[in-house]
Amino acid sequence: MKSMLIGVFICLLAIVPGCAVSDKTIYHDVTYDFDVDVDFSQVKTYNWVKMPATSRIDDFNQIRIKTAVNAKLNALGMKLNVKKPDVFLVMYGGGYKAVDMTVVMDYAVYDVGRLKLAMYDAESHNEIWWGEARADLFYEMTPAQKDEVIETSVQRILEYYPPVP
Repeated sequence: MKSMLIGVFICLLAIVPGCAVSDKTIYHDVTYDFDVDVDFSQVKTYNWVKMPATSRIDDFNQIRIKTAVNAKLNALGMKLNVKKPDVFLVMYGGGYKAVDMTVVMDYAVYDVGRLKLAMYDAESHNEIWWGEARADLFYEMTPAQKDEVIETSVQRILEYYPPVP
């Protein structure tokens, strides 16, 4: 009996740290979709669509997102071209409240942020690719934490670009 109690105690000690609230952002699945008829090997240049003043993404986060996306696309061989791009890039942002409930009627409410990147053909203006990431956000994030969340989200989204049919 004593050895069984010790075993239960050790199991509880192993489980409890996993239940602790982390100060790290928890990343959710990334979703994406694309036009299967587009030859993405021909997409070499892009330009950003100017965000409206009513955008839900503030100026600081727009800069963070553009910096991360530009770096990743440049690493993929794409170039920013203001005059005659192959595609236009658009960013969308938003969020929602999520609730987790447990069997003992305990619950937690937290913010989930969404970042969506979309590519539109410059000639037809049809959407040809999009990717979206969702991440749990904390109310008082420092600029460095925001940099990390955005950088990781952009990296995760662009893992699926160019798409493999």
